[in-house]
Amino acid sequence: MRQTTKVRALIGVLAVIVFVVSAAGCGIVSDQTKQDAKKKVEAKAKQAEQKVKQKIEAKKQQAKKKVETKGQQAKQEIKKKVEAKGQQVEQKVKTGQEDLEKKVDDLKQKVETSQNDLKKKVDGVQKDVNDLQEKVDELLKKVDAQDQQNQ
Repeated sequence: MRQTTKVRALIGVLAVIVFVVSAAGCGIVSDQTKQDAKKKVEAKAKQAEQKVKQKIEAKKQQAKKKVETKGQQAKQEIKKKVEAKGQQVEQKVKTGQEDLEKKVDDLKQKVETSQNDLKKKVDGVQKDVNDLQEKVDELLKKVDAQDQQNQ
């Protein structure tokens, strides 16, 4: 916006100079003076045009650098956010793994406890079976002894 204002101002100045020179040219002035004035005006116009071009190019470079800087900053911010999310995910995974390991340990404990309880029950049943077997054997011996007495 400022660039166009400056350009318009320079063009206005140039127009005034051309107007003044042409007005002066209408008087009794030699052709050489007219040409010199015309050359000076043209030189100043070219000079003004070059200055404007240089200023525009400088502004263009500044804008380009500013965009690049902002782009790099945005890229760094995104990278930081991605890293932070990655760390959060890693933490969640780690927490999940720890929870699973705890649950597995709890289940192992329950299985071992259940196995021990079952083993005790089986041992108890086996003892009862052995006791019953001994009693049956004793009864069979008594039956055999009575059978022999009865004969």
